[in-house]
Amino acid sequence: MRNDEIYLELRQRICLLDYQPGSRLNERKLAAEFGVSRTPLRTALQRLEYEGLIVSQHGNGTTVTLIDLSSIRDIYLVRMRLMDAVGDSAPVPVTEEIVSEIQELERSCSQLLEYKDKRSFAEVNVHLHSILQRIISNGPLRKFNDILFFQSIRFWFLLLEQMDFRQQVYDLLDEFRMLRGLELRDVRLVATVHKAHLAMVISRLDAMEADSSSELIAGFVRKSPGGSASFL
Repeated sequence: MRNDEIYLELRQRICLLDYQPGSRLNERKLAAEFGVSRTPLRTALQRLEYEGLIVSQHGNGTTVTLIDLSSIRDIYLVRMRLMDAVGDSAPVPVTEEIVSEIQELERSCSQLLEYKDKRSFAEVNVHLHSILQRIISNGPLRKFNDILFFQSIRFWFLLLEQMDFRQQVYDLLDEFRMLRGLELRDVRLVATVHKAHLAMVISRLDAMEADSSSELIAGFVRKSPGGSASFL
């Protein structure tokens, strides 16, 4: 596997919580799994560390980073502001392929109302992100938005066990319905809709942070020495 393929696979595993926050990555075993030497593996790990998904410490190895509630809120806030920049960027042609892909993804999301599959829900979110990335014309903006998405999205996936799963599906379906601006080839409208969805997430984060001892997050949160909340 190439360095970028290893990086994408490990990022996906972290995002989908195959590797839980705080878990340790065994470089030797990963190198054997991917059929590479430690050098290309470490190149991929360095990239993940730069993006804040893992941390490597001499003597302690490589671990998946914890999730800090205050930091996650800040990330969602920045992601909201990035949507303003997306709307102001030069438009990208929205192809029939993109429109059909998002329609099919909406149908897949609807099916989750019939059966509770957290991993499929996570995969729908990741796929939707990949579609939205393709309509961003600004290269640096697209890259930064991608990094922040993968830093923050695992937060919701971690809490799905404690949240109303059907409500999460309904919320995502609402965004899909509003994203039909893609059918109108209106990138600015799409950016506005996604910004509104991110604003809703921030509102929920504020409510959770105001009651960090609530039953909803009691099984996941711990207090760091500085007093901020981190999810395990």
